[in-house]
Amino acid sequence: MNLRKGIVSLLLLISITGFAQEPGQLLAEWAVKAPIEKVYLHFDRENYIAGETVWFKAYLYSDYQPDTISTTLYTELLNEKGILLQRVALPVLLGMASGHFELPDTLATAVYLIRTYSPTMLNQDAEFAGKQQINVFGKKNKTIYTPARQSLRLEFFPEGGNLLNGFAGTVAFKASTPNGLPASAKGKILNDKNDLITTFSSYHDGMGMFELTPRAGEKYFAQIDGDNTVQKYELPAAADKGISLALIPHPQGNFFEIKQRNDDPAFQVAYMIGQMQHHVVFKQEFTAGKAEIQGVINTGKLHSGILQVTFFNKDGQPLAERLCFVNNKEYILPGQLVTDTINFSQKGKNHFSLQLKDTILGNFSVAITDDEYNSQQLRKENIFSTLFLTADLKGYIHNPAFYFSADTDSVKTALDLVMMTNGWRRFSWKELSGKLSKPLPFKDLSYITLEGKVNLRDGKKAFAEKPMVLMLITADSSRNIQMIHTDKLGQFRLDSMLFFGRSKLLFSDIRGKKSQYIDVKLSVDSLTKPYPLLAPSKELFAVQEPAPAYASMIENDYDAILKASGIMLEGITVKARKKNPIAELEEKYASGLFSGDASKTIDLVNNNETDPYLNIFDYLRTRVPGVQIQNDGFDYEVYYRQTGTISSLGNPPMILYLDEIETEASVISTIPANQIAMVKLFSNFAAATGNAMGGVLAIYTKKGTDMNNLMQHAADVMNYNGYTVTKEFYAPDYAVDKSLLSQADNRITIDWQPNLIINSIDPVIPLTFYNNDRTKKFRVVIEGMTTDGKMLMIEKTISNTKGF
Repeated sequence: MNLRKGIVSLLLLISITGFAQEPGQLLAEWAVKAPIEKVYLHFDRENYIAGETVWFKAYLYSDYQPDTISTTLYTELLNEKGILLQRVALPVLLGMASGHFELPDTLATAVYLIRTYSPTMLNQDAEFAGKQQINVFGKKNKTIYTPARQSLRLEFFPEGGNLLNGFAGTVAFKASTPNGLPASAKGKILNDKNDLITTFSSYHDGMGMFELTPRAGEKYFAQIDGDNTVQKYELPAAADKGISLALIPHPQGNFFEIKQRNDDPAFQVAYMIGQMQHHVVFKQEFTAGKAEIQGVINTGKLHSGILQVTFFNKDGQPLAERLCFVNNKEYILPGQLVTDTINFSQKGKNHFSLQLKDTILGNFSVAITDDEYNSQQLRKENIFSTLFLTADLKGYIHNPAFYFSADTDSVKTALDLVMMTNGWRRFSWKELSGKLSKPLPFKDLSYITLEGKVNLRDGKKAFAEKPMVLMLITADSSRNIQMIHTDKLGQFRLDSMLFFGRSKLLFSDIRGKKSQYIDVKLSVDSLTKPYPLLAPSKELFAVQEPAPAYASMIENDYDAILKASGIMLEGITVKARKKNPIAELEEKYASGLFSGDASKTIDLVNNNETDPYLNIFDYLRTRVPGVQIQNDGFDYEVYYRQTGTISSLGNPPMILYLDEIETEASVISTIPANQIAMVKLFSNFAAATGNAMGGVLAIYTKKGTDMNNLMQHAADVMNYNGYTVTKEFYAPDYAVDKSLLSQADNRITIDWQPNLIINSIDPVIPLTFYNNDRTKKFRVVIEGMTTDGKMLMIEKTISNTKGF
């Protein structure tokens, strides 16, 4: 092909305004209905030992900005059989989430898959759920893999989609081992008469290309000669009708050439469309009747990412298609890591700083690890390679970060081979119309959604058009009260709830003496709902054996973890005086100034006196001397007569506390009396305004086993698992706690900061951490995203060059 002759440069419009072709219109509607969402996980490292914690930060991305479509993210740990081992559900805030996995110490040495998705991501194709690998070293895997006799898999991908008889075409190929890893390949192309047509050899990671001009009636084969074997692979059959497409990199973007016959209008190119992220970014019409069409696609003003170029006939039918990669680097946020103080001594203090330019508003994550535990010089995946490459391609891509490691021609050529050899189809042009006519299978449920129906207890009659209250008691015993009103069918819905861990939901009728016993049945559980996902392909679990020295070091650390977890204390007999019930309640419920001596303390856990009463005020009015309660039909006021005579100008009402938080009587009155654990009366209280001249009433709701032991009452109680609780990363501060200096410190992840929020001009962010007892080389990885979609990616190894 002569690139200097006959090139017609095409001025391609970046806007789709002004044309109304059916394929482009359909795609625009689909982009609005089901926008593309992607997710990337920044792990603290890539290699783990069974029994350790995997820390991660999730970055969600849509339309070149942080994704604000999804509110819930699921992250799953799967083994090589595709069996789900763990699942965490995390809330998404401003396109970010962070969490962790606790790896069981019984895991076998293997590659494990972390699969990540939100419900709305699955509206595209379940295969586009986020997939990243981690290596876990643990128990020795007893399974011995025996490769098949044919030790090479060879796949062929004609450029544009098919070969055309009588026209020269490029065929890309990919060679891999049976378990999916790249394999080098070198051989020859033969026809069915065994004539040599051309030769081929892989260029990068088993990929390469060759040219072929097929002839009608001939079949073609690739042959690879081994030491004692000959392997033959059949090439795809060539078509008699169609177009021949060639697309190659060009200084302005991509040069293309189309060759076609003039004997059938159905196979004549009428126009081409370029789309990125389901947005049409250009359209170009062609003059009918030309046998050859050449041009340059100018991509200088496009966003970076995968560009899909499709050529259509006059009826809007696709004839050929090609992917190419645009890398204008507009997404890169420049940043610099400055090593102010490097200290590799045992438990030595280090001070680094992250320096950024311009006005920065974004969220970032920092991982500092012992570099000796990284099996590769650079990570296989990063925020660039995932959000711009692997998240948009089907199939396994080996070491995708390589394609963003340099701007050389060799890397660009290798990346173009990826475009030609990996499955693409977030959609099919022919299926768009059908997709638009159907409702989407999944929707975002606005964080935790509680939806259900309320009936009168032991009956089918709906608790219709009535108010009720939901008390949410979370794992940390905090309380939250929500008012609900059922509809005419007794149904209700609460969304946008945000709570963590194993919690209790208490639904109660609040109509005073008219209250009825109710049963609540939830119809939607927005967190534990299963989603249909395909079993992951075996390529995602491909294993490369680590170097023997590295494997030995990891194995020694695994043995140390097992020994440490096996240490047990000798039997110890403890003698202690049993506390009385009131003292036990005080220790369990009261804290700070509330734990001091009170005028009166009432134990409601160890008796059932409250059962006949609607709320705690009704109980106190009749059963506790010294307390006077007024109720005007709407609200309560509580007075303690030991503080003086009640009058409009005299003694003020008591200050009320619910679980040591000052609370209105109207809220407390909604809580059934038998859910109260303890009441304390103070004639005055130092922590209240004016020392609480009218006194203080401290009310405590039951928690833990006390709540589980509730007798049946007018509320319906159920357990509910909220979002997964993420524990805090522990990094010792030896300057604060000197006693830690005598303890062994063998941390591999030295520091992990998943939520570094920056809102500043030319910020300088300090990063201070203490070394462990053995590290002599740090791996520092900093990634993140600004609110306008720019991405930071710093990966740096800091070695012992200063003699510490």
